[in-house]
Amino acid sequence: MTIISKSQLRTELHQLRDNHKKTHDLKACGQILLNNLISAQIIPPKAIIGSYWPVKSEADACPLLTYYYEQGHVCALPVVQAANKPLLFREWRPGNLLVSGIYNILTPDETAPLVTPTVLFVPVLGFDKNGHRLGHGEGYYDRTLEVLRAQHPLMAIGIAYDCQEVDIIPHQNHDQLMNYIITPTRVIEIKK
Repeated sequence: MTIISKSQLRTELHQLRDNHKKTHDLKACGQILLNNLISAQIIPPKAIIGSYWPVKSEADACPLLTYYYEQGHVCALPVVQAANKPLLFREWRPGNLLVSGIYNILTPDETAPLVTPTVLFVPVLGFDKNGHRLGHGEGYYDRTLEVLRAQHPLMAIGIAYDCQEVDIIPHQNHDQLMNYIITPTRVIEIKK
């Protein structure tokens, strides 16, 4: 078995995900992801939902965010406060003004209240069946999950396409596991 570096794996997975975008309707995939999540019945009542606004070829979490807002959940999007710091989350509602933040990622403006998620939808570049996730390499989500999990129980749900699964994601002790991975074809519960 050949061991691949995280950097090389990121390059390959970016290409796979970009190719997926060219051949699939991402809005339809977002609705299928939502249907799978609803069917799984894993979101607790009154959960505070943290999510992300998709960029480039990331799986579209917007239908999930909108649905849970309409179900009465407080919903939020991340804000990068600084390098090597955990993300903050500002409340999001449909129609809220979004501004371009660091890395040109859309985020609520500074007038939106800060909230602390109890469920976090996490963007995924790659994942394995053991709940390891590969992100873009900046460590924002690992730092954020570590801080939030130290404060209270937190459910981390990776949102991905099936083509992003690999046998093994190289990982270190500080890398945070997902509790679930949701894809268009399945819900993977990570047993610890």
